[in-house]
Amino acid sequence: MANASLDKNAPVAVAGCGDYGTDEVREALSRAFDAIGVKGSLSGKKVVIKPNFVAKRTPDEAATVHPAVLAAVADVLHERGTGEIVLAESPGGVYSQARLRAIYASTGAEDVAQAHGITLNYDCGYREVSSPDGKVCRLYDIIDPILDADVIVDVSKLKTHALTGMSAAVKNMFGAIPGIVKFEMHSRYPDYGDFAEMLVDLCELLCGRAEFISVTDGIVGMEGNGPTAGKPKHLGALLVSRNPFASDAVAAALIGRDGEIGTVVRSAERGYCSAKADGCRIVELGASVGEMSKSGFELPDSADKNMIEVMRTAFGGRIYKLFAPYPVVDAKRCVGCGVCASSCPRKTIKMTKTKSEKRVPEIVRDGCIRCFCCQELCPHGAVKIKKNPITRILS
Repeated sequence: MANASLDKNAPVAVAGCGDYGTDEVREALSRAFDAIGVKGSLSGKKVVIKPNFVAKRTPDEAATVHPAVLAAVADVLHERGTGEIVLAESPGGVYSQARLRAIYASTGAEDVAQAHGITLNYDCGYREVSSPDGKVCRLYDIIDPILDADVIVDVSKLKTHALTGMSAAVKNMFGAIPGIVKFEMHSRYPDYGDFAEMLVDLCELLCGRAEFISVTDGIVGMEGNGPTAGKPKHLGALLVSRNPFASDAVAAALIGRDGEIGTVVRSAERGYCSAKADGCRIVELGASVGEMSKSGFELPDSADKNMIEVMRTAFGGRIYKLFAPYPVVDAKRCVGCGVCASSCPRKTIKMTKTKSEKRVPEIVRDGCIRCFCCQELCPHGAVKIKKNPITRILS
């Protein structure tokens, strides 16, 4: 295929990198870029780096891309003669300059930008884009810097994810959709299968608009209740490819879910990658996919296996609704900030007052679509995922 981003045989470089030492990360990335054929092809082009800055988090929490990776990406791009490099993100919540400043400061991007020749985006404009080939979604709102770039460098963090199973290259591009419009997308696609198809539609659209390079930070990823409430997990690798779909097929194997992630399965059905890592063209650079995949990533509390997966579609999903995991609020950790209520796509979370006048969220389960935005965006880790006891037995 002419478009390397949709070529299932495009190589996925897996570069070993033990820690976030500046020189080690830069060397690993440079070798990986060479391995996938990114050498002089970027000369003079306008590049946008789209990092995973899902929320206001510090680098040691492993919820966001580490600043050392951003610095190395910028250096490697400069070495290959790129023009202007813009870093642009639209995290969950309100898409505003004030929120972007807070995100850039907490994640370390502010310092990296100043030291490595990156322009931080504060323009909160976006445009409507048609996607005539979309399978489930044919119209998107996309932030301006993504649409204006010659090259998109998708810099994701390898994490487990309560809704999608995994957050990596494809899921990271959901951040190209502005702020609270993301909540509208969750509401439009409450069924997980449709939501996964929408994510693939989106990534396919963006791959067709610009040259595309995916970089996945798996030096220290996140396991458990990702994308924000999990635990750091050392893996020691960076994944680099022109094909984000193939990269994710390899990433799924690294977290122990080879062939199980919905976006990967649906990408494979479209012919953009192999459903499993062993069908991908992997270039190992001081890292063994087979060995790393044995590391044992802890799954989110929402993860279902075996019979529960069958229940998702049986009888129109009605049985699944009885047993599906659901979010609950940990009263001891909750401070009543209301972020969960403002983040809920279906507005099923209401803030009420206790006798002591403390504000507490109340989740109405009948309207809950189990998108887990409340857990993802809670700044205090106060939203947990609860499973039906029968579900735990069957899983």
